[in-house]
Amino acid sequence: MSRYGKLLFIVVLLMVLTTSGFSQRHRLGFFINAAGYFPTQKNIEFGYGSGIGGVFYINPNVSFSLEWKYSRFNVDREEGKFLDGTLTVTPLLASIHYNLSAGETFSPYVFAGGGLFFSTMRLSERTDLEGENVRKQEIKNGLGLYGGIGSTIKLNERLYLFIEGLYLARRANAETIYIDNSPSNKFRANLSSFSVLIGLDYFY
Repeated sequence: MSRYGKLLFIVVLLMVLTTSGFSQRHRLGFFINAAGYFPTQKNIEFGYGSGIGGVFYINPNVSFSLEWKYSRFNVDREEGKFLDGTLTVTPLLASIHYNLSAGETFSPYVFAGGGLFFSTMRLSERTDLEGENVRKQEIKNGLGLYGGIGSTIKLNERLYLFIEGLYLARRANAETIYIDNSPSNKFRANLSSFSVLIGLDYFY
């Protein structure tokens, strides 16, 4: 069985366990969130974003989450690396959450996971691309990790507010590609960031 086939098998197994493995209400939920991002790379400015996903409870204290995140950043020029532009990062992430305390109203938890990060760089219109002989800048897609802490606050039987603080760890190979097809300039990009988000969970 291929690596992707094994991953799909695990996800399906977790979903089956979610729906039939134990007697707990609200085993399946969906969520949306809005986030602020604080990159560790100095020339990448504060960003904003959002997320959407699903959560599946394996038992009363452990859940499995799948999430698609979107984040956008303004980037300042750094000699030999990024030019001025807009960076977009859209990872697809999977994580395990563990409830530290299953309170009636307030439930703190920790989580950790990883996934595939997709990144694009759109160069600023202020940059004289022709004068600098630059066609574009590309960032290689690849794996990254993340983890953090959070808490849910019960609003009613099906709707919960949640707040999280997390760190996304991702370093990627990037390159500047030139108009005259001269050898590209390759460099390492630090796309790691801290994030604070707020969202809503809806459970069936």
